[in-house]
Order: sequence, then C-alpha cells, then structure tokens
Amino acid sequence: MAKKEHSHRFGVYAVLKHKDKFILIKKGKGPFKGRWDLPGGKINFGETPKQTLKRELLEETGLKLASYKLLCVEAYTFKGNKEVFHHTGVIFNAKAKEIKGIKRKPDGNDSYGAEVFTKKEMRGLKLTPLAKKVLKDF
Repeated sequence: MAKKEHSHRFGVYAVLKHKDKFILIKKGKGPFKGRWDLPGGKINFGETPKQTLKRELLEETGLKLASYKLLCVEAYTFKGNKEVFHHTGVIFNAKAKEIKGIKRKPDGNDSYGAEVFTKKEMRGLKLTPLAKKVLKDF
C-alpha cells in the first residue's frame, strides 16, 4: 500500500453573519467539494489575518466586512484516499455590512458561490469538518 502524503493547511475563516442569518460558501474543489464551508482561506505572503479576512470575504462572497472579532482557533486532521492533512483555522466572528451584493456564482477559484442560511436551515446542510466543528456552538 502506498504511503499517504501529509500536508498542513492554515487559514483565516469567518462565521459571517448578517442580522440573524449565516453566509456560507459551497466548496468548489478539494476533498470537500460540494460541501458548505466558512468563507475564508490561506494567508498570502505579507498579509495580516485582517487583510486575508477582508480579501477572502470579498472574493468568495462579494461582501464587505463591517466588523470582526477573534472567535477561536480550531484544528482537525482528515485522512483522505491519497493524503492526510492537518487543517488549522483562525476563526473570526464577523458581520457583513449588507447582503444585497452577495456573490452566488463561482469565484473561479475555490467557491461555487455563497448563500444565506438561518440556523435551522444549516442543520440540514453537508458541512466541511471545520464548519461543522465551529458552527456546532451557534
């Protein structure tokens, strides 16, 4: 049996809310393609977590950040068919200025688009492990 490749992913993510609703993105690639996830992603060289958060939210959801506060740091290990990866996420509790301009179409990178959900609607969604772990307390 071939040895699985090990990798580590580190990023900044948001529990993004507008009023009493949550904004999630549908994963466009990777082992969780098609599942719903927290908007966010990796920190580019030279970026601060705040810059990453603003950039990723705009890219994936089309929304501008109104406020944010550090919520937690979460991690999990996933064993896929060809790889084992450890994912660490710095999670911010964030609010969008408005949701009128939400990007529901693919961003050409990692998102098939964003959508707005109530807490009750989220219970029936297939979430990524990171989203499931973070959103269980909401």
